[in-house]
Amino acid sequence: MRSRLILLCTLPALLLAACADQTAPTATPKPAAAAPAPTGLALRAIGTEPGWVAEVGAGAQPKIALQLDYGQRKLEVPQATVIEESNGFAGDTRDGTAVSLTYKREQCSDGMSDRDYPASVTLQVGDQQYLGCAEFPTP
Repeated sequence: MRSRLILLCTLPALLLAACADQTAPTATPKPAAAAPAPTGLALRAIGTEPGWVAEVGAGAQPKIALQLDYGQRKLEVPQATVIEESNGFAGDTRDGTAVSLTYKREQCSDGMSDRDYPASVTLQVGDQQYLGCAEFPTP
């Protein structure tokens, strides 16, 4: 009787130990690597308050794609002019809105992340000015 009692008391512990050995922890999948910057871009700029993004294509007359006001307003300059002397780009959207983007090669922080960028930028869209940071993606 006593051996049965000992067996009944130790059996749950043995079963738990056996289950623990069989359920090895699963490996946590590693997050996917960040997508590389799009190729064919001469400059990618971002800013906050309100959030905006500007992507300038490579070439003599690059396209400028803009997402303003947290992506709610999208504009495009189909053919901008490269302005060497002021480190920038300028052109008009299809509806005639003047756009210019100038950059200065200096360390810049967007204020929202811990990331540093190699340039600060000023984006002018019509009479509205946006400030931010920029990087120069490699093809």
